[in-house]
Amino acid sequence: MQRPADVALTDRQLAELAVWAEGGAERAVRVGIVRDAAAGVSVTESARRLGVSRPTVMAWRQRYAQSGLAGLEHQPRSGRPHRIDEADAVAATLAGPPAPLREWSARALAELLGVSHTSLGKVWQRWGAHPGAPEGPLHLPARGPLSCHRPELLGVWAAGQGAAGLAVAETDRPEQLDTVQAGGEERRRRYAAMTVSLRRAQMRAEDGAVPPGTPPQLDELVRMLPGRIVHVLLWGDTADVQPLPPGVVRHTASASMGWAATVSVVAQLELRYQPHRARAALDSLAEATRVHAGAPATEPFRWFRSGSAAEAPPARATHRAFDQFTLGSFNEKLVIEAIRVSGALSRVEIAERTGLTPQAVSRITRNLLTTGLLAEDERRMASRGKPRVPLRLRPDAACAIGLHVDPEVITLVLVDLCGNVRDRRQLALPRPSAPEWCVARIGDMARAAVETVGALAENLLGVGVAAPGPLDVNAGMLLDPPLFEGWDEVPLRAWLSRELELPVLLEKDATAATVGERWLGAAESSGDFAYLYLGAGAGSGAFLNGDVFRGASGNAGEFGVMTAYAADRLTPEGDPRMVPECATMSAVVAAAAEAGLALPHTGAHAAVCAAAADGDERAAEAIRRVARVVARGAVAMTELYDIDLIVVGGPAVPPQVAELYLTEISAAVNRLPVARRVRQVRVVYSTLGDAAAAVGAAAGVFHTTFAPRLHTHSAQPGRGPSGA
Repeated sequence: MQRPADVALTDRQLAELAVWAEGGAERAVRVGIVRDAAAGVSVTESARRLGVSRPTVMAWRQRYAQSGLAGLEHQPRSGRPHRIDEADAVAATLAGPPAPLREWSARALAELLGVSHTSLGKVWQRWGAHPGAPEGPLHLPARGPLSCHRPELLGVWAAGQGAAGLAVAETDRPEQLDTVQAGGEERRRRYAAMTVSLRRAQMRAEDGAVPPGTPPQLDELVRMLPGRIVHVLLWGDTADVQPLPPGVVRHTASASMGWAATVSVVAQLELRYQPHRARAALDSLAEATRVHAGAPATEPFRWFRSGSAAEAPPARATHRAFDQFTLGSFNEKLVIEAIRVSGALSRVEIAERTGLTPQAVSRITRNLLTTGLLAEDERRMASRGKPRVPLRLRPDAACAIGLHVDPEVITLVLVDLCGNVRDRRQLALPRPSAPEWCVARIGDMARAAVETVGALAENLLGVGVAAPGPLDVNAGMLLDPPLFEGWDEVPLRAWLSRELELPVLLEKDATAATVGERWLGAAESSGDFAYLYLGAGAGSGAFLNGDVFRGASGNAGEFGVMTAYAADRLTPEGDPRMVPECATMSAVVAAAAEAGLALPHTGAHAAVCAAAADGDERAAEAIRRVARVVARGAVAMTELYDIDLIVVGGPAVPPQVAELYLTEISAAVNRLPVARRVRQVRVVYSTLGDAAAAVGAAAGVFHTTFAPRLHTHSAQPGRGPSGA
């Protein structure tokens, strides 16, 4: 029995694939992989039939699903390089592979990097970075041995003559180690975005020919960390003679490790052990690269951890508990929320953060342990008194299905309680696609996902659905969304609930992505923020006063209208016009074509992004041109909500061009608003990837189930204004 198809091929696509496959045997194999995916052939059977590895089948399926025929053109770099950036290979290893792979094999990662698997194996051995091996220190191949186990990135800098450096120290906070590691999607996106932005900063600093020297902040850093050993790793011909403050251990980088990639390695380790502290530091580093891009060319690049590097970021203001017995459910959710945000907490810490009495915390945690929602970690020593036992959420205690219904593709994910994507499926939609046909295909995908995760599905809470507006949340109905033919007044929630026999929660796609960022992504510790979702269209969502803001009908955040007024795109009568730049992906393609860039028939947007990442100024300016208009809408959103955090994500913002969007938006929201003197707005990159809406839809089920709220009339998936 064949499983549901991963992709759907139209007659035109089949014809294009047949012509393309005539270009050689390798092309024919890739087309065979895509045809098998469309026919519902399993990965294992397809690999056996075509004589290739399972990772190869999964890689080409994913590339075609993401980029169409252009994705099949992608090839590893021809030949084997004489020297590879070993740090880049290690950073990619630590970031991990895309789903459904759990860890890299040498052959799969070597194919991605364009190196031999033998060379990659030697790099893993030198660095101590074998996937799946017990977690231990990495050994950086520098002159002067340098091992990093639980590091804190303290500072990075780059100047002329190839001089660059980083400062690092091992953490002195063992109590911070009991926490949930950053998810694979976040690690991969931060690795990709950080490497690109740091390489650009290094190239710009080198072009400025600034003489190398010891950054003055290094002295201050050493004074701020009494008793801790600060290690400085240096690059360039002057590394051995560059003066350093007393008490700093010098290390000279080998020629096989790049500066930007080595910074990414340290960042990946910090995300593993101290994700909450690492996120704040890495967001600050990303902002520093954006500021440097607009500074005079004679300026070196420098970033140092602000304030005391040993201080934790300020705690988020949380709900306070009530003592009334009738609010027991609220207090249970309060405990769950405190643990979720922190990763792991002892009973004493829970009481301190929630305001509950120790007796109440003991009773609530005992109940949650009995029901299997919490688990105990190993005891850890406290500064005084008996050892504390950290409590954490059990990932398999609950799960939810998330769906994103898009005009071109349906994305389904099954997510556990800690945000791990256990299964992901996509279905490309032919034009037109009848809603009844789509619901049946979704049912097939959901049942296959449930079968894949096995026992975890016994704790399936429900299904979250993210769909483009306009929609009627109260009725669970789509109201003729753009680019959907024949979808006027579709009772999607009721149809899916009947098909899946599960409670269903319907959200606008940008709102769902906002909930996902609050629960599982970059904004998990933030009270108020806005999410800017850029894909085929542009949408926004807001999390205000501790809860998602949906509006009266669930259609809050119509970003196109907001942008039209902010950018003065009005009719003679003063009505808002359609803003082409808010159809972000098509606007970028149109701007690039207008600039003379030759683009493929399929995968044009991916081609523009790839060209921009490779330094094509026409492609980069096309993206900036669209981003500048989007930034005007972001200014209006900042003024309206009075927020200090904007998260940017969606399929239109792949990691290699994220900085182009973030730079334009950050400049606008900190230059134009009326309250700019009293409000610094951080603009950060989403950690949820191109599946943000689907993952956010699943997170919406968790939010309605576990978020501590006093008004719970619509909190049950499948009931009330938002449920079936």
